[in-house]
Amino acid sequence: MTKKKRESKVTADDDVDRRMFLKYGAAFSTAVAMSGLAFQNAGAVDLTRKDMTGKHKVLGCNPHTSTDGFWDNSTKPVLEVNSGDVVEIETGTHLMGQMIPGATIEDWMKWYKEAIDKRPEVYSFPDPLTGAKKTKRGAGHHHLTGPIYINGAEPGDVLQVEILDIVPTAYGFNLNPETSFMKLGLLADEYPKGKTRWYRVDLKNMKFEFAPGIEIPVRPFPGTIGVELAEPGTWSNVPPGRHGGNLDNKDLVAGTVLYLPVWVKGAGFRTGDSHLAQGHGEVNLNALEGAYRNITVRLTARKDLKELVDWPMASTPTHWITMGFHTDLLESTKMATRKAITFLNKYYGMDPLEAYAFCSMAVDLHVTQVVDYTLGIHAMIPKACFVGDQYAKQKGLLLA
Repeated sequence: MTKKKRESKVTADDDVDRRMFLKYGAAFSTAVAMSGLAFQNAGAVDLTRKDMTGKHKVLGCNPHTSTDGFWDNSTKPVLEVNSGDVVEIETGTHLMGQMIPGATIEDWMKWYKEAIDKRPEVYSFPDPLTGAKKTKRGAGHHHLTGPIYINGAEPGDVLQVEILDIVPTAYGFNLNPETSFMKLGLLADEYPKGKTRWYRVDLKNMKFEFAPGIEIPVRPFPGTIGVELAEPGTWSNVPPGRHGGNLDNKDLVAGTVLYLPVWVKGAGFRTGDSHLAQGHGEVNLNALEGAYRNITVRLTARKDLKELVDWPMASTPTHWITMGFHTDLLESTKMATRKAITFLNKYYGMDPLEAYAFCSMAVDLHVTQVVDYTLGIHAMIPKACFVGDQYAKQKGLLLA
């Protein structure tokens, strides 16, 4: 076969693949919409949506109940719940659900530019603790469902977010941007050519085929999960910080708990940027990202943790997790370690100098992500080390 014929065949095959993706993507989107039923026609501010048992509140994802990638504490709540309520939340794919199988990097750039043009006055939240400056960014491409108002949650409280279950949809994408459009990713200068990759997820076996003979496990977790900031303004979802937000922490799977300081009355809980698979450290901008039919959470305002939790932290069945975010990855590492030392001191009564040594011998430092302006490190404190009877009540999933 001549080079010209080979090139022609590749182009034809690419066109067929794209048509097939768009065909099945349309069917997939219809199926997702049908799965929402009660959700899709929900009003903008219907504060009493719940199932017939009255036990679970439900929040569907549509233009009335979600936003592009920004935080703004003036946004009206789309659902009101009581402290301790269970909420089933639907999330959409990026760019208000436009990212469906078959969407190309050119589509993404076009839609992202439209999102930025629609919301140009979006800034990175300036924070001396993270090194972030107030820089104009425009709305992010993430798609966030919420905010949810939690009755009883007051500034200074801690919101306990129990992630009970996650049911993902069957497609996800990964992309690295065209640097001529947006220079993002750890090695942007080395890989300037943008590309979008789509994968079908085997939900029964929780894996996907990366390439023939190569499979990657699927462990869904919310890339973005957080609360509103205290300061008025429209703040980019790109950098994580004191409000949580774009944490991209792969350990926040179903069965874990996230603790977030509350900054405004009602907390203003949002989630989105739904991840299906990621390593310890996003590098090319995205993980495998898609949407959730639902992420089920229990939202509880804790009044008793003010002295213990002043920054996002988490719990798994086996570890406590402290987090560091900073524009300098070394400073993120120092922050995560300092937070671990403080936690060990306050929660277990460990002398700070001994806690410093404990961190060196027992605590794992993981890279969370290196693409979100404020870069992430999280420290994994093993609960199994605390074998004494005096620690029995401090090893559970929830903070005692």
